[in-house]
Amino acid sequence: MAKTPARTKNEGPRRLPRGRHALAPEQVLEDQRRRLVEAVPRVVAEHGYEQTSVADIVKGAAVSRNAFYSNFADKQECFAAAHEACHGRLLAILERPCAKGSSLEERVETVLGAAMEMLSAEPEVARLLFVEAPSAGEEIALRYHEWLRRYGTLLRTAIPQATAKSSLAVEIDQVIVGGIASRVASEVLQGRAAQLRLLIPHFVAYVLTFYGVGRIAPEATSAGTLEPATPADRAAGQRKEASA
Repeated sequence: MAKTPARTKNEGPRRLPRGRHALAPEQVLEDQRRRLVEAVPRVVAEHGYEQTSVADIVKGAAVSRNAFYSNFADKQECFAAAHEACHGRLLAILERPCAKGSSLEERVETVLGAAMEMLSAEPEVARLLFVEAPSAGEEIALRYHEWLRRYGTLLRTAIPQATAKSSLAVEIDQVIVGGIASRVASEVLQGRAAQLRLLIPHFVAYVLTFYGVGRIAPEATSAGTLEPATPADRAAGQRKEASA
């Protein structure tokens, strides 16, 4: 599986050339907006959403304060734009076509694997999407859940066998995607965002089992992969092993 190229930690905003240039004012404004949006994940990963200020974003983007307010009304509007842009990138990865003739498990692994590779390569994006966004105000939280619903619909299209199995299809999709999002957030909070790719076998087995089209493979729960992220997860795993 091809890995998403990682962005270097110290990679800064791409600046316009110094001095006179031939860019039209609207192109300058567009470039400044892009730099502001791209700076948000880095800045928020460092400070947290609540503690991040407009000054922090301006510094991270290497633009003027006037340039910020020419593009956004306030910090929340800028964060919302970054939230949408990052989800848009993730969705584009998830929508990449699978190889013809691939099995159901291969298709699910391709979809989830590409997403985890991208988030592992860009842990600051993983933090913005799954840790900071749900608590960044009601409007952004609603958009966050709308994106989860969109991912659930996309996931179901990869598993046509599951389409007519339940009248609770939407709810099932939300439980699956919500569970994956929660686990991603847990790993990020514990400083393991760069290791999210190690959870790919877990998530594939989880999805296939939940939809009733597969079963959890032994290698997906072996000690060689990541341990459950929380004490509650570990206790549940121990109870399951004891009852086996």
